[in-house]
Amino acid sequence: APVGYNFYERRKILTLERVKFFETTSGSTGNKKEIPYTKSFLKTFEDMFLIWAHDLLSHSGIDFKSAKFFSRVSPKIGEENKDDRKYLSTPVALLLRPFLASNPNQHTAKSGQDFLMKISIDLIKSRDLEIIYIWSPTYLLSVLQFMRENEVALDIRDKSWNQIWPELKLISCWTHAQAERPAKLLAEKFPGVMIQPKGLLMTEGAVTIPWTEAKGCIPLVQLAYFEFQDESGKLHKLTEVKEGSTYTLITTQQNGYLRYNTNDLVKVTGFYHKTPVLEFRGRSGQYSDLAGEKFSEAGLRDLKMNHNFLVVPDDSGELPRYHVFSEDGSTEWDTAFKANYHYKLARELNQLKEPVIHNVKNVSDLYLRFFQAQGMTLGDIKERNLLNDITLARKFLAWTDKEPQSSR
Repeated sequence: APVGYNFYERRKILTLERVKFFETTSGSTGNKKEIPYTKSFLKTFEDMFLIWAHDLLSHSGIDFKSAKFFSRVSPKIGEENKDDRKYLSTPVALLLRPFLASNPNQHTAKSGQDFLMKISIDLIKSRDLEIIYIWSPTYLLSVLQFMRENEVALDIRDKSWNQIWPELKLISCWTHAQAERPAKLLAEKFPGVMIQPKGLLMTEGAVTIPWTEAKGCIPLVQLAYFEFQDESGKLHKLTEVKEGSTYTLITTQQNGYLRYNTNDLVKVTGFYHKTPVLEFRGRSGQYSDLAGEKFSEAGLRDLKMNHNFLVVPDDSGELPRYHVFSEDGSTEWDTAFKANYHYKLARELNQLKEPVIHNVKNVSDLYLRFFQAQGMTLGDIKERNLLNDITLARKFLAWTDKEPQSSR
């Protein structure tokens, strides 16, 4: 390695700074990756948070009083809980402590139900709550459902959620792609509360941040370098993207990751001054992600279930679920899916309902007839085991409702 650089042989990473720690990705869409976190790279996460907070306090028009907020990631059940504050410097983490409605280090969850109970108790105690800062809207929906079903506090039985948290002013969460429908359900449960789209953030780096004046999310242009790949494979600079176009995002971060293909699709919805406003549109690969599970076709085939099958996501209910169209009559799909850690966690936290199993005589025939009904010719139809496009999945489920051979 050149003088002044640090080369980590096992991870094939070359960095300008010493690595403070490695954060492991879930590996649910491929092999697990160990992402290096350097001092400068960590600072990008803190800068992102501070910029977001400043814009919220200065430009959102919301009159915050207590600034009490709830922010919690899903824990590794039975292990040490994750704490987002490890991405912040000590002074900033200490500054936030008085405003937290829940302390991630306070308790370790023994099970999904145990986690939901402790989170519910923390929330009930925080009647002056003003901000909820989470990732998936289904996460909050599952907590709310748990609170109702388990009567965490008797006085919430006949009250609306606005009455329980009368000071709540903002919910920050995913609102696009697969999160669009559950985010709308949250808006219905909290009328008058701002549902703010969350920026694009991943283990591999911070990408966009919601900005009030832009009316959307803008890239963190001073913290990372971005390139955009169109459908033909051509790369474009930030200054070359066009409004209305959708690109695969490629980023270079301050941790040794150069021109990293995120496989995230972003659409340019407009411009703030000369900076593009980006909206997350889903994944460019064949993945389905209702609650963080990120199912891939390859991963589903690795389950080695007998006979042909088709897995279809369903976001029509208050909580999402999967439908499995299978020829073997197996009822063990929920158990099989739990080989995916994040699916198992989502089921334990009640973020996903149990899958619906449909026994059919011929999955391929059902699949082909559906696409023929959409106007496609047989030669253009490529068979899959996962119908990952959520819009197409909705059409498929509506079509099979009227199709007698779907054999419920």
